[in-house]
Amino acid sequence: LQTQRDFIADAAHELRTPLTALQLQAQLLERASDLDARQAAIGDLRAGLERATHVVQQLLALARAEPGASQPAPVAVDLADLCRQSVIDHTALAATRHIDLGLAECPPGVSVTGQTDALRTLLDNLVANAVRYTPAGGRVDVRCGVDEQDVWLEVQDNGPGIPLQERERVFDRFYRRAGQAVSGSGLGLAIVQAIARQHDARVTLDDAPGGGLLARVAFRKA
Repeated sequence: LQTQRDFIADAAHELRTPLTALQLQAQLLERASDLDARQAAIGDLRAGLERATHVVQQLLALARAEPGASQPAPVAVDLADLCRQSVIDHTALAATRHIDLGLAECPPGVSVTGQTDALRTLLDNLVANAVRYTPAGGRVDVRCGVDEQDVWLEVQDNGPGIPLQERERVFDRFYRRAGQAVSGSGLGLAIVQAIARQHDARVTLDDAPGGGLLARVAFRKA
């Protein structure tokens, strides 16, 4: 119950800002005196709606990952298919930012037992974060595999990375690093962590070879 109360309080606080912004943008649209001003106001309102929609979607994803939430029966999830589809789904976003997004390594037959939709959400958040925070002209690689201990997913970029002292904080709900120009809800990595815990998996953030961030999700072998 306390977890639910905290979540509702956090959600109400986080939604207040985008909803207030939408009200102001609607007022500016009403007051627009010419076509150019109206078009600019419509563009701002549309962008505000997209931000509010993203926050709501992230909040719903986090609610579904909370302990005690109803979950479908676990199934075998093919990680190679999951990685391939996530790359396809984010190709348009990567193209607008001139990011080289690709599937680096995903041998067939790599699978874990879990919830398909939840794991898709986990990977999508990692890929979207990497694409959005990597500077134009950068590179993002998605891969999966198996080693002696784990089955794993990795998303690697050559962006600015995350300082060592902040790598625990970024998993907190609504935490936003200072000085970030990229807008966001501050929920992406909190969702990743919650879904990983559902699947008894570990999430680690490390320096990527050559610079950037390497996000790894390691699942125990069956």
